[in-house]
Amino acid sequence: MKKMDKVNWKIAFFTLLGLLICLGLACMIMIVRFFPDAEEDYFVPKERGAEEASFVIQTDRSRLNTYLEKYLQEQESEMSYLIELTDEVVQFRSSLPIMGQNVPIEMNFFPAVAENGDLLLEVRSVAVGLLQLPVERVLQLVDAWVERPDWVNIYPGERLVEVGITELEVGENEVFSFRMVTFDLPNDRIELEMIANEK
Repeated sequence: MKKMDKVNWKIAFFTLLGLLICLGLACMIMIVRFFPDAEEDYFVPKERGAEEASFVIQTDRSRLNTYLEKYLQEQESEMSYLIELTDEVVQFRSSLPIMGQNVPIEMNFFPAVAENGDLLLEVRSVAVGLLQLPVERVLQLVDAWVERPDWVNIYPGERLVEVGITELEVGENEVFSFRMVTFDLPNDRIELEMIANEK
């Protein structure tokens, strides 16, 4: 009877060992089959991305006017002024103290987007009170006397003010730059592209 117990024990042991080996082999086959090695091209994008990461920012006249109003309120200036987008033009309004009264100044600009993404403002009219002034002469005076950022250029002969949107860079270490895409006031559609620069 002891010999029979030893044989049953050996049969049970080798049967269990065989089952464990079969189970281990089955697990290895499943791992190899269902979890293959990542090939080198696995980490290469299937579709080639753009040369730069960019995001389009869309807004409208109302929102941009609200932003401009808040921005201009934060600026320290000896002269108060307003920049407002209407359904046709960009309008600059201010006043000048002349002979004890504040005389209104109004400049109307027609916006367009340059091929490089800058904003071009064609000066349509300049008025001081009810008097219409020659645009070229006013722009010459503004160019000579008014302090402005480096990214704003005035071309009196062409009656043009160029806002160098592409020269603006923001963020820590100037991470983002911009490019104007659309500036369509009649259709109330303004789009600006923000480009993530590699630094």
